Amino acid sequence: MRQISIPRRLYRVVIVAIGLTLMTAACSGDTIPALDGSDYRSSALITVEGVDDAPADTDSQPTTEGDDRGAELIGRWEVVHYRLPDGALTNVVGDAPVFMEFRVDGTLSYGTGCNEGTVDYTTGGVYLVPDSPLDDTPEGQPITIGPSFQQTEIGCEGFLGDQDRDLPSNMGAAIRFRIDGERLLLLDEFQLIEATKVG
Repeated sequence: MRQISIPRRLYRVVIVAIGLTLMTAACSGDTIPALDGSDYRSSALITVEGVDDAPADTDSQPTTEGDDRGAELIGRWEVVHYRLPDGALTNVVGDAPVFMEFRVDGTLSYGTGCNEGTVDYTTGGVYLVPDSPLDDTPEGQPITIGPSFQQTEIGCEGFLGDQDRDLPSNMGAAIRFRIDGERLLLLDEFQLIEATKVG
C-alpha cells in the first residue's frame, strides 16, 4: 500500500477534494481513480504530518497515584521538635527518651520525656507528592492517631510538664505524615512533630 504524506495545512483541502471526487463519481457511476493511477480497490493511505493519535477526551486521562508508605513508619523515631499551642516550634527537653515507636499491629508507643503511653494509629490512601513547585497539594499520606491515649501518670512540672501535655495532643491532631529519608513529620495544616529514625 502506498503512503502519501500531506502537510498539515493542506489536510482539510485534501479531505474536501477527496470527498467531492467520491460524490461526483457516485453520482456519475464512474470508477474512482486512486492516486497512483490504479482503480479504487488499491486505495492510498493518507497521513497528516505532525498529528499524533490522541484520545478524544483528554480530561479523563488517568492520574498517577503514589504508593502506600505506611510500612515506612514502622520502627522507633526520636522526637526532635514539636509545636507549642502558640504555634512556635520548640526542641524537646529532659533527659528521658522522647520517642514514637510505630508497630506493625497498628499501635504506637511513645515517651514524652515524663510519661510513656500507647495509642492506636491507622494510615490510609496513598503517599502524594506535588507534581511541581507550583502545585499546592501537600506532600504526605493520611494518618489517624487516637483517639484513646493510655498513659502513665507521673507528674512533671515546668517545660517537661508542658511537653508531656503537648506531644500527645499534637499526635492526636495529625492528619498526615511526611517521610524524607530518616526524617518524619506529623502535620495538620502545619508541622506538629519532627522526628528522626533511630531503629
